[in-house]
Amino acid sequence: MALMVPFSAHAQETAAATAPESDNASNDQAIIVTGSRIERRSVDTLEPTIVVGSDLVESRGFTNLGDALSTIPAFGPSANNPVGGQSGSFGSGQTFIDFFGLGSQRTLTLVNSRRFVSSNTTSIFGPVAAGSQVDLNTIPTLAVDRIETVAVGGAPIYGSDAIAGTVNILLKQKFDGVKFSGQTGISDQGDAATYRLGVMAGTQFGGGRGNIVGAFEWNRAEGLTYSDRKRTAAGLYYASPSSSDFPYAQELISDRRIPILSEYGAPTSADIIPGFGYDFYDAAGNTLVFNKNGELMPLDFGERHGVVNSSGGNGFSLVPVSNLLSPTERYLGYVHADYELTDTIKLVADFNYAHSKGTELRSQPVYNTWLFGDAGDPSGNLIIPLSNPFLSDSARATIASQLPAGQDFFYLGRANTDLISGQGSTTVELYRITGGLQGDLYVGDRNFRWEVIGNFGRSKTRGSSRELVQQNFENALAGCPTGAADSPIATVSATCAPFNPFGNQNGPEVANYITTIAHPTALNKEWVVTADVTGDLFNIWGGPVSFALGYEHRNEKAAFDPGAFFYGIPDPTDPTADRGQYGRSIPIDPVNGSYNTDEVFGELQIPLVSPDMDVPFLYSAELHGAGRYVDHSLAGGDFTWTAGGKISFLPDIGIRGNFTRSIRSPAVTELFNPTSSIFTTADDPCDARFIDAGPNPANRAANCAAAGLPANFTSDIVDFTTRGSLSGNTGLENETADSWTLGVIFTPTFLRNLALSVDWVNIDLKNAIVSLDAEQTLEACYDATSFPSAACAQIDRDANGQVSFIRTGYVNAASYKYAGLIADLTWTASTPYLGADSAIQLKASYQYIDKLEQRVGSGDLSTYRGSIGYSKHQATWSAAYMNGPFGAFAQVQYIGKAKVDPDASSDTYQYPTRDAVAFVSGSLSYDINDQYTFRLNVDNILNTKAPYPAPAGGGLVTYWDGIMGRYWKVGVTAKF
Repeated sequence: MALMVPFSAHAQETAAATAPESDNASNDQAIIVTGSRIERRSVDTLEPTIVVGSDLVESRGFTNLGDALSTIPAFGPSANNPVGGQSGSFGSGQTFIDFFGLGSQRTLTLVNSRRFVSSNTTSIFGPVAAGSQVDLNTIPTLAVDRIETVAVGGAPIYGSDAIAGTVNILLKQKFDGVKFSGQTGISDQGDAATYRLGVMAGTQFGGGRGNIVGAFEWNRAEGLTYSDRKRTAAGLYYASPSSSDFPYAQELISDRRIPILSEYGAPTSADIIPGFGYDFYDAAGNTLVFNKNGELMPLDFGERHGVVNSSGGNGFSLVPVSNLLSPTERYLGYVHADYELTDTIKLVADFNYAHSKGTELRSQPVYNTWLFGDAGDPSGNLIIPLSNPFLSDSARATIASQLPAGQDFFYLGRANTDLISGQGSTTVELYRITGGLQGDLYVGDRNFRWEVIGNFGRSKTRGSSRELVQQNFENALAGCPTGAADSPIATVSATCAPFNPFGNQNGPEVANYITTIAHPTALNKEWVVTADVTGDLFNIWGGPVSFALGYEHRNEKAAFDPGAFFYGIPDPTDPTADRGQYGRSIPIDPVNGSYNTDEVFGELQIPLVSPDMDVPFLYSAELHGAGRYVDHSLAGGDFTWTAGGKISFLPDIGIRGNFTRSIRSPAVTELFNPTSSIFTTADDPCDARFIDAGPNPANRAANCAAAGLPANFTSDIVDFTTRGSLSGNTGLENETADSWTLGVIFTPTFLRNLALSVDWVNIDLKNAIVSLDAEQTLEACYDATSFPSAACAQIDRDANGQVSFIRTGYVNAASYKYAGLIADLTWTASTPYLGADSAIQLKASYQYIDKLEQRVGSGDLSTYRGSIGYSKHQATWSAAYMNGPFGAFAQVQYIGKAKVDPDASSDTYQYPTRDAVAFVSGSLSYDINDQYTFRLNVDNILNTKAPYPAPAGGGLVTYWDGIMGRYWKVGVTAKF
């Protein structure tokens, strides 16, 4: 019955009553709780803390812990998970969580109260923001005892990254017997099947001095594309209005098409896109494009919405080439062992292993179009001679009759879906070993607990994707001329096969000659050594003063190797020159770096008033403080600390609060990314279209004028890509955040096993590390109150004022603010009136977001409060019923109203608001006997749809249950 239990004062009986299968200590035992190293007599913290029990994981049939945490309202949409577009060979199928919407890199994830090696790719092309995020795909759900989440206060206890909070995944450390588990699931539509097989075993040995428990788990999930669900297949999209009379700047269209692109080839007589008067036409005046069989057919532009988009027609659709759900397959292992060497010294060790593969099924193809380059450029229109042997006689005659006099060639735009599917996979192989000694040290009548623990983790991410090789593409397009040199990089096949650019008539031999397999690789290593001692210093009037004192050394090392294809072609005559590209991707640089920290920490708990003192109108009071000094080898020294207390005037009501200064150290990518070439566009603040915007339009205009730019200036970087660079910054400083919480805990003595906690959380993050893009760099220059600012030196303009080069990169330049209320309610009760041995548990969690915003430099404030994924009001309710061998569980997840963009004016979006929605899930279980349990899980029981028109404007992850539809799971557990 342990579903989701809040840690709150005087909730000992609740925790014990609702967690029969966990290893939580009883009321009389001291345990370590997340957010403190001091042993306590109860699960009792000064920060808002929520516990997800292993029974919730089983009741919902979760195979990924990220899904379990997503039921807690305080967690925003996962920064990356198998839903939606992925990072191909740079990080597909991984899951990183995001506490309070402050960025996944600012949530510290622990396993068994210790750091866990990251699987994030150390590259600007990685799946999420740079940082040491933990991939929850690598944690076996079968071994989970509980997950403790603590808001804000973990930084002094665990160090860097806990700005938003700490998630501590506690795996089982005691188990007696053998447990087998199997589960399979399928959607109402008969697809997206999932499978899970697992075994856990444990025993004692050495006359009870030793203990070992191990778990192994295999998971597989099938994938989907946008075509597989009605809502995503509808092609809903925000586009420019089709009429100047339309009252909104963004009109919602269905069946989005891009007629200026063609999957089978769009011919034009000039280097341009279809629709600008240089098309080839039939007798009725219709623009002609090629069909699948290589014959010309009329192009139906549909209802035009600007140059690019249309609603309807038969133009190119992105739906078939959009990934909806990535298939994954995982092999996960975990072992814990401990042995009492003496009566006071214990040897402990943990081992984690993961082999996880995620695959992006489809993504956009490589294009040849005037939009991306001049004819003859790698991505520009193809130049096709009339003599091309694949051109049918009828098509040749039609095209020849409409070419300008003397022109014997035409241009062809093409989306090369027959060469590159976009499929890319990522395989993570991870292992982690922790081990050391724990013991008791008796000094007089006092017992001090000590430990010395080493922790080493290694995660290797290997990517694989098929990529187009330009030289071989040109050879095949030219019909494999004799003596044509192949690309220096090997392709799948060395045998040239002519490429037919008309329709979809190329066999696999063509794609094999034109494409190669790229293999980027990322490696993360983490070493941590921790030594600490805890105990009671002395007694005062309120009881023993407890302390913790320790030292930690941490070394982080990360490397990224783009592989031969993405690295590009070095200039043999000048090693310092820019590298060339094998395909359509700009050369990607390797990244390699490391840093280390030396950290000293301490903690103190002072009981001012205890219940047995019988102080009138004051039941209990305590103070708590903790501090940690972090000496970072690159970012320098910094001090993180927390101070708080708790007071109860009555046994039923307690008040708690704390203030915390937390930090996040810069990650390897942010520090060491080399100066990488980029091509970028940006809304130039000095362009006439944007000069009246920004936080202070008059100041912007004055700065642009001071730079010598006229008021009617038109900037090329707005519409055309411009060269630039992106660099790491070894001079980065630690991010810092000042945070506080204040809460009330209600545990009424007149209603046993009821626990209610309500807390206000406020986080003010400054000096946040961001990668300024070209637009932000321009704004930092021309919106600055002092001109020219340092950012202006990053911008090169030519004699005409056009941006010729722009240097971007990582800087401490952003601020984030969060303020909100989180509440949790748990009540457990025996219900003999519903069955002799029956009991129920009711649980509710709620978040109200009062503020969630970001500002970069002196730029405009971006408001996320009330946006999709961060509704002002979110809640989860659950109810469980157990009666002998029978169990039932139901959960309702409520997502409040949201807006596409809270900062947008009322006339920006048609359908700017998403209605509130609630998804209902549940399960039934039955113990066939003492050994076998059968379970039926159903997600989205009512088959509730995502609010219209999601996912247009965002919300694919937030409303995933409504996109997927009803989903069934059946599981069996056997215990011996």
